[in-house]
Amino acid sequence: MKKKDGVDRMQMDVLEALTLVTGSYNVAFHRYHLSEERAVPFDNVSFDGGLRKWCLPDFDEGVYLFDRLLQLPQEQIVRFLDMFGCRYLIFCCAVDGERQLLTMGPYLAESNSREVTFAIQKELGWDSRMGESLLEYRSSVPVVLDEQAFVRMVRRIGALLCGQEQALPFVEQVEHPSPGTPVSREEQYEQAMAASMIEQRYQKENEWLDAMLTGNLDKMTAAMRELARFQLPGRFQSLRGAQNVAIILNTLCRKNIERAGVHPAFIDQIARGFTGRIDSCVTEQEVRTIQREILREYCLAVNRYAIQGISPLIRGVISEALLQMDNAVSLGELAEKAGVGESYLSARFKEETGQTFGCWLREKRLERAKQLLERENLSIAQVAEQVGILDVSYFIRIFRRDTGMTPGQYRKEKLHLSEKRRLDIK
Repeated sequence: MKKKDGVDRMQMDVLEALTLVTGSYNVAFHRYHLSEERAVPFDNVSFDGGLRKWCLPDFDEGVYLFDRLLQLPQEQIVRFLDMFGCRYLIFCCAVDGERQLLTMGPYLAESNSREVTFAIQKELGWDSRMGESLLEYRSSVPVVLDEQAFVRMVRRIGALLCGQEQALPFVEQVEHPSPGTPVSREEQYEQAMAASMIEQRYQKENEWLDAMLTGNLDKMTAAMRELARFQLPGRFQSLRGAQNVAIILNTLCRKNIERAGVHPAFIDQIARGFTGRIDSCVTEQEVRTIQREILREYCLAVNRYAIQGISPLIRGVISEALLQMDNAVSLGELAEKAGVGESYLSARFKEETGQTFGCWLREKRLERAKQLLERENLSIAQVAEQVGILDVSYFIRIFRRDTGMTPGQYRKEKLHLSEKRRLDIK
């Protein structure tokens, strides 16, 4: 295997393939370094979504996984069924000369149900409030219906990663709950859901909203499928509840595409059409159908109206630039991708949009920065980085020139106005 910069490139390619296969099933993939006494994650996301940390006092994930590793047979895929009824595929191998632990999960082999969850709750010795929390957690876990195919692919890719010709052997392990395991009991039901699951839900919401702004229907649909993994069950199980969700969705999409530059007249026409249809629904299935239409129609509206009169060439360049907002977007790279010369693209862009590419991009970055300052708890440097500006001083300078205030002042003003509106409503 060839190495570049001290890294085994073939292994990296195989790892990427494993990540893609796991992601195609909506299953989380995590890697851990192994020290002498604990597993150290490559990222800061818990392998179980934070459930054990929430319900088990003094839980240490690194020690837990290391102890679990001591029970694993070497270079074998282990299907691990944990005490919460969730499944994982786990194995250990050497990556670039370092022993690492790989986990894929959690996932379920069939859809979650209240009966199954409460049977687990009874075995754990939990009370009903904790059982409701477990139900929420299990309902957010992806379901792998064709588990056999999933395991088969992981075994084959795992063999490549371990340098073996045959698919890795497959064994099973079951984690049994310890009698009388103490658990924490949160007073507020909403707090009972693992914090990392809530964070992931918000992240996916932002992804589909951003995808809608580009008019990219496929990307938005994929983000919505991901978001479905993190929805809370039991909150809107009625016709009126489903209608309320649809009304909220219609309002959210309406406000969202304003940021894409769609004229209010077009937005109002779409919104009013859906409002009447939502109120006239007589079944939950009708409402769900309308919800899908809402997402599609608003996404298509961005393509129809936000960049109306613009050629497919410039429309494609705009979409690509918006999708790469957090990177150093280059007109030369965009021109190369579009198969035209940079000077030609520059001239066409200004002719059709009335702005140079640089001015347009700076304007879009500042719009995105304002959104992040209002809705995300990020530092000014992090905001600058997420809009593709690595020089914080330059970011602050152009932000002040555009708004008349620094990013910090802008955030304080928006928070003050938001708090004032909230108090006025009360």
